[in-house]
Amino acid sequence: MKGREYYTIFLTDFRYSNFDVDRLTYRQKGTTFYVDAFYLPSDELCPICESSNPYRFGYRLKTVKHCTNYTWLYIVTCHIQRYKCKKCGATFYEKDTFSNPKECLSKETVLAILERLKLPNETFESVASGLHLSKMEVIEIFERYIDYRPPATLPEVLSFDEKSVNKKMADSRYLFVIVDFLNNKIYDILYSRHKNVISSYFSKIPIETRKKVKYITIDMWETYRIVAETYFKWAKIAIDSFHVVNLVQNALNRIRLGVMQKFNNGADNPENNHVFYYMLKKYQYILFANFDDLPEGRKYNRKLHSWMDKHQIRKYLLDIDERLEKGYWLFSRYLEFNKTASYETCREELEILIEDFFDSKLPTFIDVAKTLSNWKEYIINSFITIDVGDNRKRRLSNGPIEGINAQIQTIKSNGHGYLNFNRFRNRCVYVINKDVPRKVNK
Repeated sequence: MKGREYYTIFLTDFRYSNFDVDRLTYRQKGTTFYVDAFYLPSDELCPICESSNPYRFGYRLKTVKHCTNYTWLYIVTCHIQRYKCKKCGATFYEKDTFSNPKECLSKETVLAILERLKLPNETFESVASGLHLSKMEVIEIFERYIDYRPPATLPEVLSFDEKSVNKKMADSRYLFVIVDFLNNKIYDILYSRHKNVISSYFSKIPIETRKKVKYITIDMWETYRIVAETYFKWAKIAIDSFHVVNLVQNALNRIRLGVMQKFNNGADNPENNHVFYYMLKKYQYILFANFDDLPEGRKYNRKLHSWMDKHQIRKYLLDIDERLEKGYWLFSRYLEFNKTASYETCREELEILIEDFFDSKLPTFIDVAKTLSNWKEYIINSFITIDVGDNRKRRLSNGPIEGINAQIQTIKSNGHGYLNFNRFRNRCVYVINKDVPRKVNK
């Protein structure tokens, strides 16, 4: 490239610099340009005596990498003019708008790195590769500018959950994630969900700050209940309804698996197995889905040589075993209860369900009944709805935190195993919260 073609590209790639284009010299080697650059002259005042009549006193050279796209890398030797004051003898330098002090990357390159790292699918390696940099250069910029500190004020609604990680990253297999329910943001991430770690964290927060928390959503991990009741005695604790539904579903599934095993003839292909085994395996979704949400219409079954709709398939499955039929209708009742009950009516309905689970004589549902009895007050609290703005209400749940955990999983998987917990924590918060402030580089 020569002449005007280079001039046009330069104006695009260096549009925020104050270089003197007419004094540029360069040489190209592949996709790399080696550039000698001078700054446009400006009126300089002595920073000591404010005299306006300094004289030029040589240059200081600074080599800076500049890349904001996937095509060109510029290695820029910046000639920074040195001045000496005629009045007081002080020496100083002209203003450098191209790069920050003590950094060898241009300001635009730093901005490009930080913007790309907001995307959950990007990694330190992918950003480095795209910008012709090393992985360590990208990491150094991230750690220089991003160091998250949680707000001094706690959210009104907290959600607790955990996230499994590589044990090389933290002392524990699970991180503890604290989420601002109303704003769908991470409040903080701790390196362990161990009770001592969580207790130590919340004990350091002043009680007047903790009193601002009105609700806490958790799953059925006993540690979370103990910590919440210890440090947030005034808050209502709610069990996430998904975990309760999943508990009841697992009880039904254990019955299904037991019935299937009775008819298992050992064939590798389910289609060659007993017809009951085949049907319970192929159409298990009929038992666990919300039946009304399943599509209408018939499907051809090669094993039975017949066309069947969802009603016929369900009847066929439930006729296989009386225990399966009883467990299915108990599960369906709980689904309906979870979907339609209100905070005002749910206590009586839940107590009836627990009694019927106990009376079912199904061991798996009796176990569920014991768990529901133990967590009854917290399940009832999960039917509380709160105002989330724009005339909308939302039931207390771990929905927001589950969505955030999915993004954390993406970051973890794409990163191929983070080893530094603080770096991983900062990256997750930076991606998910969007409004994390950047430190000022001085």
